Amino acid sequence: MSVFNLIKSRVAIFDVVNEYTTLRKAGNYWKSRCPFHHEKTASFSVSPHKDIFYCFGCHAGGDVITFVSKIENCNQHEAVQFLAERYGIELPKESERNEQSAQQKKMHFDICKTVADWCHSHLKKQPKVLNYLKKRNIDQSVIDQYAIGYFPGGLNAIRQLVDTAQKENILVDDLINAYIVSRGKTVLFSPFEDRIIFPIRDHLGRFCAFGGRTFKPEDTRAKYYNSRETDFFHKGSLLYGLDTAKKAIQEKQAVFLVEGYTDCIAMAQAGYANTVATLGTACTLNHLKLLSRYAPYLYLLYDNDAAGEKAILRLTQLCWQANMELKVVHLPAGQDPASFLEAKNDLNGRIESAQDIFAFFIERLGSGYSTSPLSEKVRKIRQIIEIISLIYDPLKQDILLHTAAQTFGLPFESVKDELKRHVQAAEDKEEKKESMNTKEPEAKAAESRPIEESSSIEKRLFCAIMNNVELFDPQIDNYVIEQFGDPLKIIAKKLVISKETHSPFEFDRFFDTLSANEKDAVSKLLVTYTEPLSKSAYEELLNQFQKKRWKQIIQSITAQLTQAHTNKDQKTIDRLLLRYKILKETVIPAVAQNTTEEGNS
Repeated sequence: MSVFNLIKSRVAIFDVVNEYTTLRKAGNYWKSRCPFHHEKTASFSVSPHKDIFYCFGCHAGGDVITFVSKIENCNQHEAVQFLAERYGIELPKESERNEQSAQQKKMHFDICKTVADWCHSHLKKQPKVLNYLKKRNIDQSVIDQYAIGYFPGGLNAIRQLVDTAQKENILVDDLINAYIVSRGKTVLFSPFEDRIIFPIRDHLGRFCAFGGRTFKPEDTRAKYYNSRETDFFHKGSLLYGLDTAKKAIQEKQAVFLVEGYTDCIAMAQAGYANTVATLGTACTLNHLKLLSRYAPYLYLLYDNDAAGEKAILRLTQLCWQANMELKVVHLPAGQDPASFLEAKNDLNGRIESAQDIFAFFIERLGSGYSTSPLSEKVRKIRQIIEIISLIYDPLKQDILLHTAAQTFGLPFESVKDELKRHVQAAEDKEEKKESMNTKEPEAKAAESRPIEESSSIEKRLFCAIMNNVELFDPQIDNYVIEQFGDPLKIIAKKLVISKETHSPFEFDRFFDTLSANEKDAVSKLLVTYTEPLSKSAYEELLNQFQKKRWKQIIQSITAQLTQAHTNKDQKTIDRLLLRYKILKETVIPAVAQNTTEEGNS
């Protein structure tokens, strides 16, 4: 049994999903609002008897492992590990190479947790540091929530850390490889010494790195020092505080994004628990896509300076690719979220008047427009048109075009016409590019055919087979599958292989053989056509399908008969002749009679 099947056999999808959203009974299924996107009505369904889920809104679907990988934004192997740890399931040993990698990863997380705990314990012994945090309005509950610590300076502190680590079977070389300490000519030292420590956890809550901040006025070192990147820590894919904020983000359907640890902590301290921060890097598309899994609205609270403005303008060109509404919260000049809140200012009013990021972009780009040279004016307008063209909502496009027209003092129709020309030019370019490409093989084209293009009876029969596998005989009914269009035919053939290979048939085992897109398709169909059928109802549906496709079915049987004669396969010949006889006696006369009646009428 694979680790995926082991987890699915031990963990109920209902229990896992119900931790993230409230499920309510609806016939044979359980329904709720989708935890992956914002919606007002429940379009998310869970099938406990099939151990699958599907959302008719965002079209996400799959099994419990797929669900966790989506909701926690991790790969499927990490989802398996996450579920195993949460439900106390011991996993079998992996291959030697994978096991070694997993052990290295676990070791890194263990090292970081040990160091985080050690620093956190030392903070309690430092009244000066605690007093500094108190002056910054950071109380003990927030210190504990974010595991804030202090890394003492001096050789004695390094020796204490080494001793503590050795008790956890962590060697000096392990600390060096994790970039916690470095080896000098004669002694060990750490770049984190005499700094307030902000442990960094991934979205699953595992300690993976550190940020250190100076706090003494006389300390001339760089204010912040962050861990070096490793195989297990990438700044561009992590957001500080997400592990503790994600629940509040989902509840409030909004997230605040700030630029640093202290801003994030100050926001949480002030009651904005749904706040995260980048790790000294620009916000990337990966960050936006990660956050879009949790909420539809993102509020940017960047420093009110040239660098902050530049960062927001850069985000405008990315945000259309993420399914989120981005808004800019304006702070007074020279202030960041931490200093603004420390001064006891009211942030709620500024949040309520937050500016749409596209409007912010137009306003900033329009600054100094009237005095710009003609070439610069044209460049600015076309830059805005290019951004607006990326928005799919026509109403929002028109609103932004009106804003642009007013900002630049141009007639609305002129700006609208420029947008049309830009879109047409882009389409012409794309069409030319496509015409130059070689035509894809038909097999590949069939594989990409959307499931919606399958006929209603085709989908109903497919689900009847899925829900009544015991009634489906591959030896007798295999020709039916051949009449399905792709991707249903491809999926049904995998079902036949699974049914013939494993007895009794196990849905989970079959589901694991599907690609991600196939899992989505099967999940959607099975929560649409839910009812298992009686033998007579199944045969009636099969009969209806045969009436619609009888010509193709006869051709298929004839072709298979020819091949069976060539192979001298008498068993297959007898089976096909029996099937042909049944079709001739039942289906074909019924079709002929219907045709005659339609002609007479």
